[in-house]
Amino acid sequence: MTWDYTTEQFAAQAKADPVWYLERLVNYGVPGHKINAALLAEHIDELKIPENRRAFLKLLLWNRN
Repeated sequence: MTWDYTTEQFAAQAKADPVWYLERLVNYGVPGHKINAALLAEHIDELKIPENRRAFLKLLLWNRN
């Protein structure tokens, strides 16, 4: 990763804050990491992401707009 934190710091923060982790996955992608659908469904409304991206993810999760 070329971010301002190490892999260990990323793992620790991801475990401590699932919303932070999901925002990183949705906005930037993380090589080798996949989005957990159950975790995404639980926190979709809390994520700080563009509304068009949120609508697309909801369509994928629940097949609705």
